[in-house]
Amino acid sequence: MSDVMTPEKIYEMIEGAHVCTFSSLDGNRIRSHPMTPQFVEGERTIWFMTEAGASKLSDLRADSDVTLAFGNTGSGNYVSLMGRGNIVVDRDRVHRLWKAPLKQYFDGPDDPKIVLIAFNADEADYWDGPNAVMAGIKMLVTAATGEPADLGESGRVAM
Repeated sequence: MSDVMTPEKIYEMIEGAHVCTFSSLDGNRIRSHPMTPQFVEGERTIWFMTEAGASKLSDLRADSDVTLAFGNTGSGNYVSLMGRGNIVVDRDRVHRLWKAPLKQYFDGPDDPKIVLIAFNADEADYWDGPNAVMAGIKMLVTAATGEPADLGESGRVAM
């Protein structure tokens, strides 16, 4: 990517992701969970639904630092967002974010076990590379020719 990376481009790289790794601090250890991010058009907050007794909530009460990791081998984009996770109890927001697949975890949008996590990023690390097939081809060319391949751009962006 030859353009300057911006927060808007970072969000374009991750929007539509069906899953990410949500990592929080459990004392002095990092605990990671696969979670479904929810994006609201025009907002930079990324929302998550979880159960009221989930361990990640006690982690957030002790330390709100969170890292989200997104990977898309199809496009070759990888993003790690660092920021803060905040516990939110808001029934109206739950109703607005509710999607049918969440029924596998909760009884419905009125399930009293639902707690929201609002994540806001401070910075992002990214790698905007070729898709998996193209990366493989480029590595084979490098192996055959000894010439390093362009495997994309990486960096850090303040959000």
